[in-house]
Amino acid sequence: MLQNTWVDTMYIANDTIQIEEVQYGNFDVNVSFYTSSSFLYPVTSHPYYVKLNQDLYVQAEILHSDAALTLFVDTCVASPYSNDFTSLNYDLIRSGCVRDDTYGPYSQPSPRIARFRFRAFHFLNRFPSVYLHCKMVVCRAYDPSSRCNRGCVMRSKRDVGSYQEKVDVVLGPIQLQTPPRLEEEPQ
Repeated sequence: MLQNTWVDTMYIANDTIQIEEVQYGNFDVNVSFYTSSSFLYPVTSHPYYVKLNQDLYVQAEILHSDAALTLFVDTCVASPYSNDFTSLNYDLIRSGCVRDDTYGPYSQPSPRIARFRFRAFHFLNRFPSVYLHCKMVVCRAYDPSSRCNRGCVMRSKRDVGSYQEKVDVVLGPIQLQTPPRLEEEPQ
């Protein structure tokens, strides 16, 4: 390059999208198993012993002072591993699309609470423990363009509209309850 020479470089983008994200501070999502569809009593024992084909009830709730946030269950998979949900898993719901016919959402008592049930499945028969890994999405309530309001999406595309935050939660272990052994009678 010659001395005393200036070079300018300019980049022109043809399809620009303006993205504005607003953070709402820290929040927690509390996820628990419950003993029944009334969602009154959380399960406090660990591991959670269940019977085959027993209905399991799950509630997730946003813990934050902003009442304008809503919660959506995007994906829940079961796996025998607490830290690996890709190599061996069973889908209950993926990208908002129900994959297990025993999975059933409940109506939300508030936008900040998501509830669903599923049945203890034969996956539990093959492994000593099973963990539930759920991906929740937190969005602005009442935003029709948010991920929380789109439901089942076959292909994921980037959200450019409303604020959203993903929260990963692991529940478990869930273990199959063994029936009590009958004592043999002396002969």
